Amino acid sequence: MADTTIACDLGSLKSKFFYTVKQFKPELMLIESEVAKVSQQSIEEHEEVVKLGSLTPENFAWVEYKGEHRAVGFLAKDRFNADLNLQAPKVQLALYKTLAAIGAIAQKNGIANGTSVSLGLLFPYGEYQDHKLFQEMIAEAIGSFRFRGEERSFELERLVCRPEGFGLVSRGRLAGSGSLKERTIVVIVVGYRDASIYVWQRGAISKGATKELGFNKLIKAVQLYAPNQQASRLAAAICKAGAKISIKALGHLSRFHDPSDAVLRDKEIAELRKAIARAKEQYWLDLCGWLRNHIPVEIDEVIVTGGTAYYYEREFNALFASTGVNWGSELEEQVNNCFRTKVAENGMSYRLTDNYGFFYYLCGTDSSLERTKTNVRAS
Repeated sequence: MADTTIACDLGSLKSKFFYTVKQFKPELMLIESEVAKVSQQSIEEHEEVVKLGSLTPENFAWVEYKGEHRAVGFLAKDRFNADLNLQAPKVQLALYKTLAAIGAIAQKNGIANGTSVSLGLLFPYGEYQDHKLFQEMIAEAIGSFRFRGEERSFELERLVCRPEGFGLVSRGRLAGSGSLKERTIVVIVVGYRDASIYVWQRGAISKGATKELGFNKLIKAVQLYAPNQQASRLAAAICKAGAKISIKALGHLSRFHDPSDAVLRDKEIAELRKAIARAKEQYWLDLCGWLRNHIPVEIDEVIVTGGTAYYYEREFNALFASTGVNWGSELEEQVNNCFRTKVAENGMSYRLTDNYGFFYYLCGTDSSLERTKTNVRAS
């Protein structure tokens, strides 16, 4: 077993990392998804300032590789005003996010240079072919990079890349579901940026598709009616508002805060609620219509994951009423039990289940088995 094992899910809103050092003890690290290209001078100036405080490594993460500097996560978002860069392929920023996580984990746990790392990374189904490019990049970079100015060097013992949703397939299937080789399983992953669907048949992925049909599309539809609303604040409020779109959860989005403007505030929030309701309904029609084109006639199991999918839990349960939906509830319960405080702070246990299952797959799989290839075709 490697000295450090890390499972990475580089989500559009939050990067999630489950890891363990030599003595097995699962840990969770969360890092914002923003990445910013910065100058050496500006990042070193920020490094001097942060020494006056007590920010954890993951909250002040920056990486230097081949003479280029990248701020990652909270630092990139808060100090360098980076955006989510949703149009970029995930592999484009994956290297810096992964190096930042490795560096932060090493710094927090006193991990010495020269030790071995076993790394796992989940890719969107439609971008899974990029795992070969990532393998080339990380194999070179992990041997020589700087994290917060310190030289870091590790040995990549193995790299395992899988499509998103694999954690639930490998460790989240319900008891008594039968052999993977004897079942037709539909896996649906709907996140902030895109949606994917792929099908397991006879133990291998036979077909699938990915489309930019994530929660971001719903947000953009709402912004047509409310262009003054910032995307991340709007997304958080819509999720908090729930299926019935609670007006109370939207109140803080109003531009009118003076008590004398109560009438204006109420009208603004009412209109915003209508816009959300319209966008929510149309988004589901678009998503459902696209999914139906890729769902086989005969299926045995349905696995659904992703933050956006969970927002439409009732609709998915109705769509697959005859088969039932596996939401990975057992893995979610384990996540809540093991990381209750951190999960409660971020309200995202259901967004962690896929990577949690993948982490245990990494820890329980002999490295020799990873020389085999997963049969995946992107479309």
